[in-house]
Amino acid sequence: MPRRKTFAAIDVGSNEINMQIAELDGEAPPRILTTLQRTLPLGIDTYTTGSISQTLLDDCVLVLQGLLSEMAAYQVAEYRAVATSAFREAANSLIALDQIERRCGLRVDVLDNTQERAYHILSVATRMPDFAERIRQGTLIVDVGAGSIQVSAFDKSRFIFSQNMLLGSLRIRELLADLEQRTADFAGLMDAYISSDLNNYRLLEPKDIAYKHLIILGGEMPYLKKLAGMDASETELSDERLEALYRLLLTVRPFDLATYNGIPVEHASLILPVTIILRKFIRFTGLRSLELPAAHLCDAIQIEFARQHYGYKPPHNLAEDLINACRHIARRYQVNQQHTALVERLALQLFDKTAKLHRLPKRSRQLLQAAVILHDIGKYVNMSQHHIHSRELILASEIIGLSRRETAVVAWTAGFHEGDLDMEAPDFASLSGQDRLEVAKLASLLRLANALDSSHQQKITDVEIHVDEQDLVIQIRTKQDIVLERWALEHHSPTFTRLFGIKPVIKIRGMRS
Repeated sequence: MPRRKTFAAIDVGSNEINMQIAELDGEAPPRILTTLQRTLPLGIDTYTTGSISQTLLDDCVLVLQGLLSEMAAYQVAEYRAVATSAFREAANSLIALDQIERRCGLRVDVLDNTQERAYHILSVATRMPDFAERIRQGTLIVDVGAGSIQVSAFDKSRFIFSQNMLLGSLRIRELLADLEQRTADFAGLMDAYISSDLNNYRLLEPKDIAYKHLIILGGEMPYLKKLAGMDASETELSDERLEALYRLLLTVRPFDLATYNGIPVEHASLILPVTIILRKFIRFTGLRSLELPAAHLCDAIQIEFARQHYGYKPPHNLAEDLINACRHIARRYQVNQQHTALVERLALQLFDKTAKLHRLPKRSRQLLQAAVILHDIGKYVNMSQHHIHSRELILASEIIGLSRRETAVVAWTAGFHEGDLDMEAPDFASLSGQDRLEVAKLASLLRLANALDSSHQQKITDVEIHVDEQDLVIQIRTKQDIVLERWALEHHSPTFTRLFGIKPVIKIRGMRS
């Protein structure tokens, strides 16, 4: 077990930069030592011009250099710094990140949107001790960022659905700024703009969830709470107080909020669009209040580091969210759930029994499971070459918890469950050699598992798998004719043999009349 260590989590956000320094010790949760926040609207340039200006980049470097001094004072041993949409969407992102590393010696990783949102869910679970109890009922988590909104739904303790919308507070404010002087009802204009995207969301969101909890995240929430007359320790905001805040914001200018209410000027103009968004969601859910936990991305970065390096068990399992998200997508595309369940069980059994052959990490098992669940979704588009349609649908999806690299691995694994596994296919060749090898190994396991239910009739009731010197022995129990399954396994065996040097063999055991 690693020794006690001081670790820094840094979030280079679109409107502010945050750092949290904590002490990690064994399997205990991180103990927060200090938290620092610096307002810097990096997203202004990205959302309006498409790039981060040199002026803002210089400011960013100065802030980070200050944080480095604080890290030295606390004798920070390790750190992780991440950036979100301001860098993710900037055309000059690589140049900006290189400048930061050269001038500060600080490496900043850009989170994919799905990774960022998974971290936000973990941060909520960390800050709300009764989170597991809450998500037993319908729970909607709305993460109002500077660049976008992410809406995630839970029900019956399962992650159900997530959708991203480019409706962040800073993005809305900057996109509509030129129109403010052309209308007498700027709030109404923002309301109409926000409503158009939210109406599209309503078409996609699950219709069978009765929401009991509405949880709101975002950098403007401390200031919103202050204006609503809430104490810093309060987390529940009633619909009446929210409505009163909205009426107040219609009558005051952002300058007045900064001058008379102590709201930082960079945040003052963002409170109104955030309040409009919250009004929409509280009406949509039909609830009488919403919750504003003091959760932050840095919480999740700390928790993930503690999990990976110290064996700490987080209060919420993100891997389960990933798999449940895939199941929701599969249901949307009306896959054969009985077939998928059997292939999933067989594929994971094959992965576990061939661990010494493929030598892939535990994370690859989750990617295989995701690929199995989604491998037939392309049939919704067209039965002909459905494996290709499955691949394209997955590539076009944002699956919470998967990076874009991992999404590509899942997509190509699912796409290769039929057809030729061509390692040099033009689009496939754009993946790194290591990723292509991982896909080939996972796809070979999926092909074997899928072959064992070629008829989609679940003829095989029990399977035992072991590896000897020359063969992968698949012992099965069945009452039915499995000629089709034998033929399919023989058809897909050469790919497996080419990769691992042994041949899959079916043996029937304990045949019962």
